[in-house]
Amino acid sequence: MVRFRLTGASLGSVGAQWERKDDDREIARRVLNLLADRRLLWKDFTVEVEEHCVGSAIEIRRELGRHLDNPEISGPLAARVRLLQTLFRSFIDELGPYGGDPTHRGWSRVGTDPLSMALGRLRGLVGLQIGALASEFDLEVGEDLALIIPDEAGWFFERFPPGAADLDSGH
Repeated sequence: MVRFRLTGASLGSVGAQWERKDDDREIARRVLNLLADRRLLWKDFTVEVEEHCVGSAIEIRRELGRHLDNPEISGPLAARVRLLQTLFRSFIDELGPYGGDPTHRGWSRVGTDPLSMALGRLRGLVGLQIGALASEFDLEVGEDLALIIPDEAGWFFERFPPGAADLDSGH
């Protein structure tokens, strides 16, 4: 719900001046819109470039900070936005100053590239927060971003081509 605050009144010709104040639902909607526009959260791992993902994470942290500067944000929503900032900071820290060079990080297992591991962890943790925000404030989540929100059983949403259920059931 958008709130308004009276900022001025006049007697001659009877008038009032109002200032629009954001409520938590509006702030949460803006946070979800910010995240929906960031492909590092939902695009196929194989097409992501580490430096672009890190740059995007830095920009997300900066924008989340702007939402925290909103004097209308409540304590509980501010705590969730700070948690999101922390998740993106951890993602950046995990990739570290050496980028994807496994010789500097002790990555020796075959098939474990640091970017995919960091993205998977980020998506899982951010998906939980997106689901909580959408549920708490009754907000819609776009199809791409919904891919990282776990359902009640803890599994992530998946897109299935039309008729995929028929293949599984033997029809």
